Amino acid sequence: MTERAAEPTGPRIPMPEKTPAALRVAVGRLDPSVLATFDQQWDEAMRQARDEYTLTPSRAFVEHWWSWVGVARYPQRLARFRECERIVSESDDRAARRAAASELASILAEAVAA
Repeated sequence: MTERAAEPTGPRIPMPEKTPAALRVAVGRLDPSVLATFDQQWDEAMRQARDEYTLTPSRAFVEHWWSWVGVARYPQRLARFRECERIVSESDDRAARRAAASELASILAEAVAA
């Protein structure tokens, strides 16, 4: 795994409350172009929750976007996350793909712990 340098500037925004409304505000502040996807996925999660009589889709939605905000609020973390995604999807080197996948897991764990 590649060591990541400490991010001197800190987070762009504080972690929001773990609610759909607070996450929507955070997503809008971090990347307004993603709001349409956020809203579409929220609508789909709610539709699925109603159809299946379960809270699981809404919980999965919140967890996904909580992780997204945790990564995106640090520009260097987001850049490294995207680079690791690129390696996993494009590299012919199996060891590089595995290392990048492991680093993705580490980045996500770090993002949701903060």
